[in-house]
Amino acid sequence: MLVSVITLLALPTIWLVNRDEAAPARPNVAAVGLDPGGADVTTADDGTEAAEFDPLGNSGAMYLEPATSVAPAPSVVIAVGTSPDVALATAQATYRRSVGPDTCLFNGVGGGETVTVVNVANGRSIECVTALSDGVAEGVLVMGLSRFQRIADVLAAPIHVEIRQ
Repeated sequence: MLVSVITLLALPTIWLVNRDEAAPARPNVAAVGLDPGGADVTTADDGTEAAEFDPLGNSGAMYLEPATSVAPAPSVVIAVGTSPDVALATAQATYRRSVGPDTCLFNGVGGGETVTVVNVANGRSIECVTALSDGVAEGVLVMGLSRFQRIADVLAAPIHVEIRQ
């Protein structure tokens, strides 16, 4: 509050002190005690100083080299899914240490069939032989740990897979 009162009294006082009608036009100074110095001293303009100063420098006309562009390399075409496998089913895949290395427990197809299990997220695949099991829910494929590690990280289990033949 005190600061507001001082400001309301000080600013009009500074303005009145700097207002001198008898003197030629002087710039207003917004701080107490500053002298504008030679700001009101005028100099004769003979035009020589402006003619000598060139803000772009004293160099002559220059031409810029045309910009060169580098053409991007041709893109490489990657063929994905070129095998003629037929998708039999989709499932959630997980692993168990008790499942054999070449066996996949899956009740969606008959037992003893060789299938390709493809991780939908990264396209990696393995082959295994299916076996039927009462302890496996419908839509779940269980494989051995070594097979699961070939297509996904064990921390990602269960993963979405596609069973192809």
